[in-house]
Amino acid sequence: MPRIAILMALFLLFVSTCFCFDPSSENLRALCNMIFAQQLQEEPENASNITEAKNVTQANFTFSRERRDALLALEGANASMEKMRRLGIPTRRAQDLYLLALQWFNGQSALEMTGERGEYGFVVEKASEVKKVERTAIAAHDDLRALSVRMRKTGGDVNISEAISLYQQAKREFDDERFEEAQKLINEGYDSITKAEAEATRQKALLESARRNIETFLQENWQKILIGAAAIAIFAFLFQKQIRRFLINAKIRALMTERAVLEGMIKNLQKDYFESGKINELSYHIKTKKYSDFIRNINRQLPLLKEELKRI
Repeated sequence: MPRIAILMALFLLFVSTCFCFDPSSENLRALCNMIFAQQLQEEPENASNITEAKNVTQANFTFSRERRDALLALEGANASMEKMRRLGIPTRRAQDLYLLALQWFNGQSALEMTGERGEYGFVVEKASEVKKVERTAIAAHDDLRALSVRMRKTGGDVNISEAISLYQQAKREFDDERFEEAQKLINEGYDSITKAEAEATRQKALLESARRNIETFLQENWQKILIGAAAIAIFAFLFQKQIRRFLINAKIRALMTERAVLEGMIKNLQKDYFESGKINELSYHIKTKKYSDFIRNINRQLPLLKEELKRI
């Protein structure tokens, strides 16, 4: 069948070239139209044979081994991106590398079909970069999940606020496809958790040591402490009036000293305003009023304290 179709096509080409467009050849024109009509009728039946012939024609051209290796590398890169998609990992970075490799591959393939030698090293290089991105992205993806689990399992007495911040930064870097930076932040997060746990352990050890020391001290000296507390209580009861007088007198002396200081500040303020003119009128009035209010408050407290002192 393929041989008959080829002979028919050659005959049709010869007839159409020689006679079909000759106005004086009416019979041959009719023959030509009949052959054309029959060819159109037979085309659907021979469609599969034509497709097969095209495939055979392409199959007869042998591409280089370098192209086949590059094609395998592209298939591997495509599988890497598909694996990343299944895991929910963003693939923009890998896809950009893959498209660069694919464009170069198509161009070199077209060049090779013209008889020239194709260069596919760039394709293999970019496909390798896609595989590297896949490995780094999956490692960062797994490490992020592991860090999240690690933080959840950390005890409540451990301060992991820094680790949480580093985890959030790593998640943003991962979403932006900066996987290497994400891994660095993840490692810093692990280090932060380790330091926080060590600090929490140290604090617990110090508290436990202090508790044991206090317990030991109380066990060894509870009788002395009890006697001392009883002595203080008896002393305070017997000399409570003297103690109260001492405290009131001390407070009166402190208030009088404060009043003397304020009065001196008012005198200096008046000197600066009236004699040297170092301050303006507004500042003088504001400060004078403030100091006078303090003095009036002290003058109200002194009589009350003196009255209380008399009642003791």
